[in-house]
Amino acid sequence: MSTQEKPNFWKGYVLKAVIAALFLIAGYKVFVDRPSPEQPALTQDELDSLSGGIELIKEAEPELEAKLPADEAPPVAAAEPLPNLVDLVQPIVEASDALLPEVIEGYEGVSFDKLASFAYEVPLDPVTNKVELAKLNAQIPARIKSLDKKPVAIRGFMLPLKVENGLVTELLIMRDQSMCCFGTVPKINEWINIRMAGDGVQPIMDQSITLMGQLKVGEVLENDYLVGIYEMEGDKMIGPLDL
Repeated sequence: MSTQEKPNFWKGYVLKAVIAALFLIAGYKVFVDRPSPEQPALTQDELDSLSGGIELIKEAEPELEAKLPADEAPPVAAAEPLPNLVDLVQPIVEASDALLPEVIEGYEGVSFDKLASFAYEVPLDPVTNKVELAKLNAQIPARIKSLDKKPVAIRGFMLPLKVENGLVTELLIMRDQSMCCFGTVPKINEWINIRMAGDGVQPIMDQSITLMGQLKVGEVLENDYLVGIYEMEGDKMIGPLDL
């Protein structure tokens, strides 16, 4: 080897040695600085101090909010209220007496507003003597008793009780549709038990009707129990007067 080649040889050897030493020092530092399993965990205060320098990324506001003035809050979708169950039930319809004439074909027009205009206490026990019956009869006002055995026209809703050959021969006519549609028991002065003459009438339950006949006012007993205070011998039926 010539004398000119020796400095280059030593120069390369020294450079390789320095690089190897740097790798050894870096590996030792990583090994020494690595936390050991026995090193105690950081406390909550230390974690909070380390998190102080973390910058939170703010989420971009929706485009709608950016267009609104600073002092105006974004519109909140109004929560649609749950439907009221009471509103879902079909309302009880009463027969309108506004169009009921005073006289219809010789029959006096009588409304349920008049027939049901008084309180009547119904006994739960059987009526077994005339004294108890007289007390019940005393609850009916004189203005209602004056209709006894008179030809009247009454408007209301039909509840068939007996049907023969497709025609209704016995029925209740009631003030409203509560018993027809919802099974609600009306007051005792809010219905009339009617027996139709002849073959009967067509069943009509979805609209009010007008029935003519002779009204009977007084307690109706079955097996000594009070079942009504109005009866009628029906002559004929007509439809709603406003049709």
